[in-house]
Amino acid sequence: MIRKHDYFKLGSFIILGTCMLVAIIIILGAGRYFQTTYTVESYFDESVNGLDIGSPVKLRGVNIGRVSAIDFVANKYERARQGGVRYVCVESEITPDLFQEMDETEFREAIKEEAAHGLRVRPTSLGLTGQLFLNFVYTDPENNPPLKIDWTPRGAYIPSMPSTLNRIEGAITTISKTLSAIKQDDITSIIGDVKSIVNTLDDFMKTEGGKRAGEKILGILTETESILARTDDILAHPDAEMLIPEAVGAIAGINKIVNGSADDIIAAAGEARLAMASFKITADALEKNLADPRLNKAFANIAPTLENIAKASHDLTAALSKVHALTNRLNAVVASEEANIHAIMEDTREVMQNIKELSGDAKRYPSGVFFGKPPSKATPKTN
Repeated sequence: MIRKHDYFKLGSFIILGTCMLVAIIIILGAGRYFQTTYTVESYFDESVNGLDIGSPVKLRGVNIGRVSAIDFVANKYERARQGGVRYVCVESEITPDLFQEMDETEFREAIKEEAAHGLRVRPTSLGLTGQLFLNFVYTDPENNPPLKIDWTPRGAYIPSMPSTLNRIEGAITTISKTLSAIKQDDITSIIGDVKSIVNTLDDFMKTEGGKRAGEKILGILTETESILARTDDILAHPDAEMLIPEAVGAIAGINKIVNGSADDIIAAAGEARLAMASFKITADALEKNLADPRLNKAFANIAPTLENIAKASHDLTAALSKVHALTNRLNAVVASEEANIHAIMEDTREVMQNIKELSGDAKRYPSGVFFGKPPSKATPKTN
């Protein structure tokens, strides 16, 4: 049986426990009300679905605050409502503890300076859940200009940039509009033109002229392959390796000459500019002459000349055949004289070596070159 003072103890315990629970809740939750925060405004010209009050605000992955309010700009600023602006205004509470405990004036100036250097706010998804948070990022300010506003924000203002999803939607919309602008008749016409060109080429290749042209092209390709093979053999020869350093030295000399002639090049550029001006005057005069009606009559008399050119083209075909035969003969001559070419290269290398040794002796003993004794006569060996 419960006595009366037991009821008193039970009631006191319940009241004391409730008071302690309320005190703990106040202590844990009241810190936010006594914490110093600065308000930052951002405006978005897109949907912020998934962004709620209390969503985190991060700067390069570091949590620096929370979203405190979401509203329309027209509800906060009279000029925005008069101008028909439909931006979404998102206010964030930023904790200044991570920014060397600036006061509010210094914080606003720092935010304004960073925004000029590319600080932007971008809605970012937390993952597959669709929940958003505000991510402060640095980007190119020229490629991501701020939204146009004609009012003064009440707090610190950081411009926004489109979210990744919004950019993807914009790109898809642009591609869809581009594809929709292409008419079916245009596509059919393009396909018909391509087919006509292919059929014309096919008909030409079936004619005797097309066959001859194909054979000539094959012959030229065969000769080119042979020339490249021989060139590769020549370059693979050990003597050819000596030519590369000499060529590098020659290029270095040319570079020195060009650097020493910079003034002459500038003067030549000025003369070229004057020549271009003179060419423009000549072109204007030529345009006036082309507009002369007498020139049209002269063009009418060109038709017989074109017929003569057509006849000459047949003679040119025969000449090309002769050139082809001459090329084959030259190819045979080069093949037969390949050994002589290698011998000439060997002699050239020895001459270059002798010149190099002579120049070396001249550098070391310049007087010996002019006043030294002549080399001793070679005596033949006797058995």
